[in-house]
Amino acid sequence: MNELFLRSRQWIFSVCLLAIFTQLHAESLKDYKWTNRVIVTFSNAESNPDRLLLIQQIKQYSCQYRKRDLVHVDLIEGTEQYRYLSRKFSVTGHTDFKLVLIGKDGEMKLSTTSSNLPDVLSLIDNMPMRKRELHTEKC
Repeated sequence: MNELFLRSRQWIFSVCLLAIFTQLHAESLKDYKWTNRVIVTFSNAESNPDRLLLIQQIKQYSCQYRKRDLVHVDLIEGTEQYRYLSRKFSVTGHTDFKLVLIGKDGEMKLSTTSSNLPDVLSLIDNMPMRKRELHTEKC
């Protein structure tokens, strides 16, 4: 009887933690507003070639990535975070790969199936806020 009670308590605790984590993760996008630009990627699998290419490019262009105050939220199909944010950003049906860029103002700036980070960096560089940042940027 005690063992059954302990298992049920552990299960309830685990479910509560999962619910809290999911809420925190989804709400965490709000934490980036006015401080970071966010690249959210939706991939059908961890091994998705576009996802892997983007991760490789983030490493390759790490200086440019950091200068633009970027963060990457990497979502894999089947997770609760994927389901929540795919509804929020209208990622419909079965999607192999989708990249969404959210500006510092919290608004979506780009929605694409391309994983080309240099194109994203170029788009950011043409944004008014980024142009103002260039005047105060120290290298």
